[in-house]
Amino acid sequence: MTSTIDAPSDTSASPISRLRVPELDELRSPAVRGFFAKQQRDEGLTSNWFRALSLNEGDLERLNGYLLPLLGADGRGGLTDREREVIATVVSGENRCAYCHTNHANKLGKVAGDWSFGQRVAIDHHQVAELTDRERALADIAVLVNNHPQQIRDADIDRLRALGFDDHQILEGISIAAFIGATNRIGIALSVPPNPEYTGIPATSGRQSG
Repeated sequence: MTSTIDAPSDTSASPISRLRVPELDELRSPAVRGFFAKQQRDEGLTSNWFRALSLNEGDLERLNGYLLPLLGADGRGGLTDREREVIATVVSGENRCAYCHTNHANKLGKVAGDWSFGQRVAIDHHQVAELTDRERALADIAVLVNNHPQQIRDADIDRLRALGFDDHQILEGISIAAFIGATNRIGIALSVPPNPEYTGIPATSGRQSG
């Protein structure tokens, strides 16, 4: 990965963490610097949540190695991009994480080709008629994983299997729900605000990540 950072590095205008946020030119990890350079090239921004976590570069590098593929950034099979974002959006809404809620709702809207769809799922997935049976089942178990994991029963797993999910996909869905819940808690504890670009109707081109 490249170690050249072209992004603006001023973070003084609007605090994005309760802790110190390193300037981009302070970062020493080639992988982390390359990650932010790619975000800037692809999206014209660097995400507040990842910037907040860059205080501990090694942890961010290891986290990215797990989180980004789990969200489908490596083009893996298994769950669809839309299914992954349904899980992430529902869990972030349950936890009332301002950054993740806004970000994943917008990402879901872009994946679905309907910005309002992502926003409505973020508010209450039970009221969204366009959800498929598979998506609704994933959303329901994601809420259980996040809020009441001890209440999950064999019948919940059997419901997913009956809808065509194999065990690899079920584990993937549970893992996304659990890990997004962890990222929500980090964002809430650090009081990370959404990037302004995530709070309005997105442009029709470009992608968001993180």
